Parts: sequence; C-alpha cells; structure tokens
Amino acid sequence: MFIENHVGGSDRYAYWYDLQVHAIGPNANTDVCPENDRVGEFRDNHAHSCGRYGLRIFHNMIPRQFPCRAIVHDPFNTTDPWHQNPPITANFDRLTSWKNGRNGAIAEKVGDVRFNDFKVADNILAGIEFSLTTLGNE
Repeated sequence: MFIENHVGGSDRYAYWYDLQVHAIGPNANTDVCPENDRVGEFRDNHAHSCGRYGLRIFHNMIPRQFPCRAIVHDPFNTTDPWHQNPPITANFDRLTSWKNGRNGAIAEKVGDVRFNDFKVADNILAGIEFSLTTLGNE
C-alpha cells in the first residue's frame, strides 16, 4: 500500500511497480503471478522533482480474478467474453505529480487500470502516458 506519501528529488522514480510474470528471487514461485494479481491501495500520494517519473507501472499490470490463469475469450458469451477469468479494476487515486524529468505518471501495458483524480503539472514530456491498454494477453 502507498498511502499519503511524499517523494521528492529521487534520481528516477517516486513510485515504481516493476511487476514480473511470476515471483522471482529467493522466493521464486510459479504459483504467484504479480502482474495479474490484485493491486493494493494507492491514494493521496505526491511526487515531485524526480529524475524520470512520479509513478511508473512497468512492464504489465493486468489484474484479474485468477492471476495465474490465462484469459479465455468466449465468443459465445457476448455480454462478457472474459467471464472465465474477468479483469479486476486497479484504482490509483489522487496522485499529485509535478516537475518530474519525464512524466507525472506512465503505464506500459495495462488492463483495467484507472488513474482517478490525478493532478499533474510541469513535467518535461507529459502529464500522463499509457503505452497500451488491453484486457487479454495480446
């Protein structure tokens, strides 16, 4: 959880989600799938004067009900074709991010990730950038 934190002047990032396909390192485990798992709480944080980004979500964040199971598209269920492993919303609430070296917030490949009530200003490249939004494993 990141709640009511203030970061200023870091070399690169204030808040960085570097999610892996599976848990790595000494506790490596293929039954743990961070890039598809639920996201904890992120609200009322501040980031300023960081070398690159106030918030960076890197590589993928595609939370879903069963994190280690694939999303199966069912063309016969037209109301919810992903019903066998539905996406879960990841809310990031009320980030204030300013004067960063690149962006106030950036997300690489994400599913139902929402930036709610963000305030971004005076960042060198952009306020907010999404590279790719998706529901599946494209």
